[in-house]
Amino acid sequence: MTTTEKPAYLTGHLAPVPDEIDARDLPVTGAIPPELDGRYIRNGPNPLPGEDPGHWFLGHGMLHGVRLRDGRA
Repeated sequence: MTTTEKPAYLTGHLAPVPDEIDARDLPVTGAIPPELDGRYIRNGPNPLPGEDPGHWFLGHGMLHGVRLRDGRA
C-alpha cells in the first residue's frame, strides 16, 4: 500500500458513516417471514471523518440496527 492509498477498512462499503439516520418502513426485496421478530444489531468500526486509527479495532465505533416485525424492516 502506498502512502496515498487508504486502508481497506476506510474505503468502499467499510468506509466511515458520517451521519446517524433513523430510517423507517425500509423497502424489502422478496419477503421477510412474518414470524421473524426482533432486532439485528451490528457493532463495527466507524472512525471520525479524516481519522485513521491505524487498525479496525481502535478508535470510534457505531452500532447499526434493524428492527424486524410483521414482515417489515
